[in-house]
Amino acid sequence: MTFDDIRESAVMAFSTLRANKLRSALTILGVTVGVLTVLSMVSIIQGLNRSFADQIESLGSNTIFVNKFEPSFSPQKTQEELQRKELTIADAEAIARESEAIAAVAPFERKLSETVRFKDKQTETPIILGVVPEHSYTMSQFVAEGRFLIDVDIRERRNVAVIGRDVVNALFLEYEQPIGKDIKIAGNVFRVIGIMEDQGSFFGQSRDNSIYIPLTTFQKYYPEVVFPDFVFVIIVRPKTRADVANAMADITDTLRRRRGDRVGEPNSFGISSQDALLDVYNQLTGATYLVLTAISAVALMIGGIGVMNIMLVSVTERTKEIGIRKAVGATRLSIMSQFLIEAVVLTGIGGLFGLIIGEIVSVLINTYSPLPAFIPIWAILVAIVVSGGVGVVFGLYPAWKAARLDPIEALRFE
Repeated sequence: MTFDDIRESAVMAFSTLRANKLRSALTILGVTVGVLTVLSMVSIIQGLNRSFADQIESLGSNTIFVNKFEPSFSPQKTQEELQRKELTIADAEAIARESEAIAAVAPFERKLSETVRFKDKQTETPIILGVVPEHSYTMSQFVAEGRFLIDVDIRERRNVAVIGRDVVNALFLEYEQPIGKDIKIAGNVFRVIGIMEDQGSFFGQSRDNSIYIPLTTFQKYYPEVVFPDFVFVIIVRPKTRADVANAMADITDTLRRRRGDRVGEPNSFGISSQDALLDVYNQLTGATYLVLTAISAVALMIGGIGVMNIMLVSVTERTKEIGIRKAVGATRLSIMSQFLIEAVVLTGIGGLFGLIIGEIVSVLINTYSPLPAFIPIWAILVAIVVSGGVGVVFGLYPAWKAARLDPIEALRFE
């Protein structure tokens, strides 16, 4: 076929659409819904992926996390993991001592929530973190006012605290200066020495609702680590991102030796980097991708069936026209291409409307819901190709049927 033939077929297709506005509109609507479903699914998934990657990146692009549990986003732990012995400060010191790829090591212990008071004000939601001075560097979390913990705070087990912005807002009036004030954490008096920079949230949990105290002081008041309220973690920051693999290998060797893991046995601890966390996330969302893909495929199939139905009706209604065209020399290929192009025009218009509505829906989701949404360029291209492909696949049989009509029988059709 020449370009002129294709153009003529496209003009005829648009003429047919204009002649049957309601029927064409209903057909286009089916494809629009299918494409809109695909784009909505993709925009939400891509938005969540981008949000997750950004939040992982906020932990540090080359940060390594080590604790006794395997990397997972599930709060449920296996019995074997729960029975593992805890990591210790001595393990952290050994890691720092035995690897040349590591810039800093910062063990910390966390308690999920604790009662904190200042005068007549009280909050019961802050997370208590027992940390060391290196914590600020390894996690790229710095103070906005005052100072962070120093070695003498750790050595002398001082009752000093650095508090997050949410804690400041909960306990102090707007004009009050928290630094130098005494607060009570679980009834124990702590002097506020610093206020952390705003850190935002991580998976919906505010990181500004935290209180940092010396790790040795934390262990003085909370001597036992009982999951899930308490967790002991070692944070490791390699010298560069290129050193992540070497650092993880050194950490694994050091801890396996210290914890007595035998050759051939799995690690009795968990170790994860930013890339490893992303891999775990992708594994968890793999099934979701399949389900959403199936839903989108069903929606497109419904739209495609509507296209096929309308095209079969169109072939029946235009049987005499087909007979006349064949009588004056139209080939099977030209007849078939005419109906195929008409089907593609139908689905293409539906795909275009689906794209426009999908973009609007994405903006509304971002504006009025907590879900992030983002439509990448490749998704737009895929939507265009898929909408055209639906026209080809579901318009093929009606086009083939039209091309196979006998011209004499077609001319007799009433």
